Amino acid sequence: MISPTLAKAGRVAFIFGIVNFAVYVLVAAKIGGDAVNGHSASGHYFLAEHGKLTETSYSVFLYSKLHTYTLFVSHPLAMLGIWMNQRWKKQNEVSDTP
Repeated sequence: MISPTLAKAGRVAFIFGIVNFAVYVLVAAKIGGDAVNGHSASGHYFLAEHGKLTETSYSVFLYSKLHTYTLFVSHPLAMLGIWMNQRWKKQNEVSDTP
């Protein structure tokens, strides 16, 4: 049984997941890719997007790598959140049949 508080937490998790992904896509497009697909060599840091490398600073490289890893947490939480919300709605439906 899903409580109203848990359903609300599910909605918050879903919204957070969507916003986090949108910010990730916009930032990755602006900075030239992401660090997980890029690499570092001899003190130089490269972001990658569709095979194109963009050199960047260590701080941007680190930010990109950490933000990419947050998706591995926020996506499953968003899916769980929407599932909890839908489950709560279903258990609280008022039947139209007599």
